[in-house]
Amino acid sequence: MPNIFANLVFFSWPMVVFWMLKRYPTDKAIFLATTLAIFYLPNNFGIDLPFIPPLDRDSLTALSLFVFLFTLRKKVRVFIPGLPTKIILMYFVVLVISVQLNAYPVTIGGKFLPGLSIYDAVSNVIRIFLWMMPFFMGRYFLNNLESNEPIFKALIIIVLIYTLPMLIELKMSPQIHHWIYGYSPGRFLQQMRGDGFRPIVFVGHGLALAFLVFTAAIAAFALHKNKVRFTLMSPSGVVIYLLVIIFLCKTWSAMMYALFAMYAIYKLAPTKQIKWALLLAGLILLYPVSKTMDIFPDKEIISKIKNFSPERAGSLETRFINEEILLVRALEQPYFGWAGWGRNRIYDSTGRDITVTDGKWIIELGLNGIIGFVFYYLILLMPLIYARKNIRYIQEPKDKVYFSALALILGICIIDSVPNTGMGPMHLLLAGALLGQSELLAKQKNYKAI
Repeated sequence: MPNIFANLVFFSWPMVVFWMLKRYPTDKAIFLATTLAIFYLPNNFGIDLPFIPPLDRDSLTALSLFVFLFTLRKKVRVFIPGLPTKIILMYFVVLVISVQLNAYPVTIGGKFLPGLSIYDAVSNVIRIFLWMMPFFMGRYFLNNLESNEPIFKALIIIVLIYTLPMLIELKMSPQIHHWIYGYSPGRFLQQMRGDGFRPIVFVGHGLALAFLVFTAAIAAFALHKNKVRFTLMSPSGVVIYLLVIIFLCKTWSAMMYALFAMYAIYKLAPTKQIKWALLLAGLILLYPVSKTMDIFPDKEIISKIKNFSPERAGSLETRFINEEILLVRALEQPYFGWAGWGRNRIYDSTGRDITVTDGKWIIELGLNGIIGFVFYYLILLMPLIYARKNIRYIQEPKDKVYFSALALILGICIIDSVPNTGMGPMHLLLAGALLGQSELLAKQKNYKAI
């Protein structure tokens, strides 16, 4: 049970957000509020208010930013004219249609689930709107290329400081959240790897924390490439230290992503980096097709991984088995999905949920069907498409390095939504920044041509 301090931190956070908006430039304040909430606020903690979905640390931060930006009379444009906005609005339409097509009750195994109502549709739209708020803010407030370097610096400093409690948990086991906030945010056994542990601190899961460190590593690669020094450590020292921390996090995916990003940033031109990011991210649209047609080589992949780590092979096999079960369920309602309330899942005769949803792609496909799946990933692919088209208008070489680093972060986030649950608020913010910068580059080009 959360202690008094957890409640104090959570309920005082809006005032901290307000102070940051008053203290720092708007782009930096938005980034700090979004990122610090992930790193320091209590996890799996929230409040349930009437008429709106429950507020957790992410949605509380998004709502606070939205309200206080208006309070401080800073113009906020959520739906900027253009194709990306049309795709976003169509996605919201799909959310409503999905609920309306699930207005009847269903019984799955021993579980009875009531039909959904217009209230559920409104609640779902509000929930997704708040979830996407960092994307909207990044698109509008972080649309200047000059924002990238200070934001990358801030991210690395935050992560470098955070590695201190991470090292404590690597030695003592992931207990800091329990020590400070009075409860554990997840299952302890999930953080065990081999003879040790994965740190979680306040993030809530070792996998998510490893991915955040990996993101900071990409920022460090970009600053090192541009020969920018901003800490007592040399740029090379920062890069090496973060790579060591990623290794200690015992997360294979983060290690592989970091090595790929390092190769891309140091060996490929920025235009080629964006091309590869877009190409890899585009594969997400083929993955469900290959799974449906039973041509994805999952058995071969598991067999090869067993040679290195039977434990990881077993975990991956469990994921594939659950994906197959959930995919069969999703294809019973293929176009607009099962909407909410767990209608996309499988239950046994006692009503117990027997499925595990790890990948964002299967969650999206089950909830909103093929049409919702396509619009969701088009929203994330649009910044990469625009970035590839408009990077040629960037004059400064160092700005191209930061710009392409944003593209790599987004591309890898999209790929990571195959095994994991997708993008958090900070990554959505950076994705919106990439789109906003691409759109501004196109506008400036058109303005100069007149």
